[in-house]
Amino acid sequence: PTIHSAPAAGFVDPVQQSQQAFRCLLEALAHPGRVTTVTVAVDAPSILAPASAAALLTLCDLDTPVWLGPGLDEPAVAEWLRFHTGAPLVPAPQAASIALVSADAVPKLDAFNWGSDVAPELGATLLIQVPHLTGAMVAVWQGPGIQHPLAVPDCGLSGGFWRDRAALGGAFPRGLDIYIAAGADLIGLPRSTRIQCQGA
Repeated sequence: PTIHSAPAAGFVDPVQQSQQAFRCLLEALAHPGRVTTVTVAVDAPSILAPASAAALLTLCDLDTPVWLGPGLDEPAVAEWLRFHTGAPLVPAPQAASIALVSADAVPKLDAFNWGSDVAPELGATLLIQVPHLTGAMVAVWQGPGIQHPLAVPDCGLSGGFWRDRAALGGAFPRGLDIYIAAGADLIGLPRSTRIQCQGA
């Protein structure tokens, strides 16, 4: 007989730790481009960055459709997420409220739900796992929460992604809220941030 091991434990103290993680996520979106460290310990499948694991446990519930992108759609991740949050998994990005994707497999951003002019809050949230939060300075960010135009590194994401996101700025208030996570650190990129790709 096949022996199934129990999913990783998630948060030790779900109420307290999810509140701490939620504050980190709010802080990251309030200060786009600033590295925020998620100090909450999470027991999760090893393929998940601690920051994105904490975000999933904090943001997902029974009413939050989740799409797991290529390379992260592992049975261990799906089982862990369902066990701890009850979130339904959907087969296509357009149906997701939250999407977990890897830096080397980010779909075109028009594959996701941007919300509508009447209900922009229905736009999806993307959690993008990257190898690092460094790299060549590829884009300048401006907007709410950014005092002066801010040059931000590529974080291992392609030029195509940054051009996609720059073009998406014209859709505001529709759009996507994005977290870029490496290890326990993350950067928030809210839909209100305007991006100009360097050289564009």
